[in-house]
Amino acid sequence: MIRRATLPALLGGTVLSLAWPTAATAQAAPDQTITADGEITVTAARLGAGKGRATFELDRSDIQDRPLGADITQSLAKVPGVKVSSGDLRGGSFSFEIFLRGLNKEQIGFTLDGIPTGDARFNGGSPPQRFIEPSNIGTILVSQSAGDIGAPSRFALGGFIDFRSDDPAKKFGVTVEGGAGSDDFLREYVRIDTGELEHGLTSYASFSHQRNDIWAGPNGRHDSRSHAEWKLAKQFDSGSFLKARVVYNRQFDNDFNIVTLPQFRANEHGDGLNDTLTGIPNTDLLYGGTFGGKRKDFLAYVNGGLVLGDHVTLTANPYYQTLDGYSLSYQNRHRQLTGGDPYAVIGYAANGGAIRPALTTITAGNNLYGGPADMRVTPRDRERYGTTAELKIADLIPRNTLRAGIWYEGGTSHEERDFYAIIPSTTSIEWQVGKPSYVQYLRQTSITTFEAYAQDSIAIIPDKLRIDAGLTWYRIHYTAKSPLEYSAHLSFAQHSPVQPKVSISYKPIDHVELFGGYARNFSGISEDAFLGSTAVIQPGDLKPLTSENFDGGIRYTKGPYALSLQAFHVHLKNGVGIVPNDPTVTDPIDIQRGNVATRAASIKGQRTTGVELTGMASFRWIDLYATYSYQEAKYDDAAIGSRDRLNLDSVAIIPGTGVRDIPKHSAYGEVTLKPTADLRFQANVRYISSRVGADIVAPTTFQEIGIERIPGYTLVGLSARYRVGWLPLKSAFVQINVDNLFDRGYIGSVSSATATAAETGLPGRSLGRYFVGAPRTVTGSFQIKF
Repeated sequence: MIRRATLPALLGGTVLSLAWPTAATAQAAPDQTITADGEITVTAARLGAGKGRATFELDRSDIQDRPLGADITQSLAKVPGVKVSSGDLRGGSFSFEIFLRGLNKEQIGFTLDGIPTGDARFNGGSPPQRFIEPSNIGTILVSQSAGDIGAPSRFALGGFIDFRSDDPAKKFGVTVEGGAGSDDFLREYVRIDTGELEHGLTSYASFSHQRNDIWAGPNGRHDSRSHAEWKLAKQFDSGSFLKARVVYNRQFDNDFNIVTLPQFRANEHGDGLNDTLTGIPNTDLLYGGTFGGKRKDFLAYVNGGLVLGDHVTLTANPYYQTLDGYSLSYQNRHRQLTGGDPYAVIGYAANGGAIRPALTTITAGNNLYGGPADMRVTPRDRERYGTTAELKIADLIPRNTLRAGIWYEGGTSHEERDFYAIIPSTTSIEWQVGKPSYVQYLRQTSITTFEAYAQDSIAIIPDKLRIDAGLTWYRIHYTAKSPLEYSAHLSFAQHSPVQPKVSISYKPIDHVELFGGYARNFSGISEDAFLGSTAVIQPGDLKPLTSENFDGGIRYTKGPYALSLQAFHVHLKNGVGIVPNDPTVTDPIDIQRGNVATRAASIKGQRTTGVELTGMASFRWIDLYATYSYQEAKYDDAAIGSRDRLNLDSVAIIPGTGVRDIPKHSAYGEVTLKPTADLRFQANVRYISSRVGADIVAPTTFQEIGIERIPGYTLVGLSARYRVGWLPLKSAFVQINVDNLFDRGYIGSVSSATATAAETGLPGRSLGRYFVGAPRTVTGSFQIKF
């Protein structure tokens, strides 16, 4: 059993097996460098050279800097303007948080090979890593601005991230990977490339399984994941292509609890949960084994391109995705609905609220061994389907490239909250699968999205000056119902005005490029507004989320050197919050849902202004990389006594203050040493400054009290790789990674789950809750290619 390593053992293991495969036989062009694997990397492309907007590209070497099988999103820590964290360095669902230029994971677009993965909420959403085997990803394209045309996402209010999978190899091969590490981490992976089955036709299939104990509670919590992928690619002589990919992911995830700042200070390496089951409900309420859930994810899609002429290409990308899963929560009481039918509804009140039979809640004896207990189970299922299509015409007008396309997506989501008696509660947390004793709600929503866009890219002076100018338009239709809570069937649509996007790229002299852009973006209303609350929704008063984005900068790229300085401003408008209902609203016609105490309201947004500086240099024996970001992120202000200010205060946001979890200063640096062709050592450091954790407001009155700040942190990591060149194989290497070398205790992130769900927090003092960062973690990996 491998637990957290001691520092001497850690350093000893580092010396024993640090390494990286290198080769110096290839010749690099002026703006290229040769990676340790002999692959040529275009240095300029990493910083977005030639693009009129802020862009950063991570390649396979960046992904492989992390332990094999690590959560793919952790590689994004290198990107300026990005803050990413999870409760465990190997991933997490509830504890996964990511910010890009002040915007959170529900305001960023995620795509996989250009296919939208949907929203990244843990509770019913689709975080992108569910559909990704990191060893099958070749590049990650991060567009920090939202100026790109055709990004198929309702969430790209300030940028998007596209994960691009490998194509199958042209020769037959088998790749085997394994790993072991702290907290009983084990990983197995195998991939078979068929090679060229016929002219231009290749495929591969892979399967991986990994498991680890949760470091904060290894006796009661664990995470396990089984993941399968299949990809087929056909390249035609005409330049047309067809690619198909299927992903299946099955995961059980206990994950982490959220803590307050005093709890963190009392124990920097814990999350307040118990690691053993006692049989006493009031104690087992904090048993870690009931935090988390299980889910199965499926995604299938096709990337197709048809060359219609010398300058005309038509692409189409249909996709289909499903989710089937549930989350758990132990309850120190038993609920039973009178009459025996847990779904029973007697009728509906004048305001539309459901009238249900009496609910009996048994709490007597819950402080005794074997007392009453329920398991709250929240099943979720989702179906999503759609397609993108684009027509691209180059040089119909000299030096102009025209693009026009559409994106359509439909789908439904279901969420139910069931209560099952735990019998016996003394020795088990198992519940009787079948008929629950009480069903609190049964919610369903359907969202249909249509986007149309067009762009003209004009090379005004070839290789010197280019302008990209485009327009997008959205129409989104929503339906929602929850018959156990209210009678109304909600149905309405929102559409955007035409959204302009323009960017410019200019090269005044060799190796220097100026760029800048402006974009307006439209998101609509998140699905969680319908599934996450019973609040009143009045469609006419609920404004869609929009944003304005400005960015610009300068790049210098020459040979092994690259430098980028860029500035940006993002204004997010019309957030959605759950606030106390206006007491003057009494007309039942205006009430769309059953809980008349609260309503979904448009609230003021936020503004983020910042600067990002990135530099890199690559030489034969050493590589250097560093980035620094400055961000000033503040919520919009509102006049004292205004309805806007009351709405913000009621969701625990003090107008004009700093945005939660956005550090003013952040930095990342790494040094890579390559003493031999087969050996590589790397050290990295990541710094996050102090930031706002919570706005404190008084119960009921929501009087503004103050700001709670959470401490910053600095984390150091080591990694190393050794290529085994003397075996009769295509390639083989071993690797070790040490994260959080000095075992620093830190707050990794502010939970977005409570920061956006005010209804569950009323009338609490603050909705700020935090995820504790992972301690020192050691992981060993190997890869063999036959």
